[in-house]
Amino acid sequence: MKKIVLCGIISFLFMVTPMQSFAGPSVDIAAILRKCNAAFAGVNDYSCILHRKDVVNGTMKEHSNVLFQYKKPSRFYMKWLKYKIEAIYAEGKYNNKMVIHGGLLFNFISIAVDPKAALKYSRHTLPEADIGHILKLVETNYRKAEADKDASVVFEQEEKLDQRMTWRFKAVFPADRDYYGHVIHINIDKELYLPIKIKVLGWKNELLEEYYYEDLKVNVGLTDENFDVNNKEYKFKVGY
Repeated sequence: MKKIVLCGIISFLFMVTPMQSFAGPSVDIAAILRKCNAAFAGVNDYSCILHRKDVVNGTMKEHSNVLFQYKKPSRFYMKWLKYKIEAIYAEGKYNNKMVIHGGLLFNFISIAVDPKAALKYSRHTLPEADIGHILKLVETNYRKAEADKDASVVFEQEEKLDQRMTWRFKAVFPADRDYYGHVIHINIDKELYLPIKIKVLGWKNELLEEYYYEDLKVNVGLTDENFDVNNKEYKFKVGY
């Protein structure tokens, strides 16, 4: 008799309790993307520590603890803290070249190279490492998937990264339809409404790339001096 009553109570609870409550609150992905775009429109500059993994020509390239600074429009500064390598790209300056200094090869000189030279060591150029570029990539694939019955974009869970709460989403895309990858995981900061981590798997579920923007701070007051090779805090050799 007790068993029958218990079963009845459990059945009643399942009927009156929405299943969604077991998975947490509903998340409107389209609404979050709109808020992300609005948030990035209000970003003048940002600073973070970038951790990056890329597969280039079948080899995994890993770069951790890279100081990354960005300022609109198209100003970039990176410093590999371990190797003391610096790079600056400022659209419209330095003949639109990326200026590099440091490391074993360029410790006593600075060189200016085409930004695409970075593709020998990464899947992306320096400008493509921008959070705004990632946001455009995610939105483009999401809009395409809306009309594709074989694609899915779902909210997975809330996840804490670097003491910050994020929404983690998972997108699964079919092959041969011009999507960026087969599986994409992306974490959106719940306070900043900006992507701070993206992980992309290929068509055999192999890791292609992973970018994590740790300790992201926005509108910190970066100026053009932060992206100037003549900045006395940098080690660039003028006359590269």
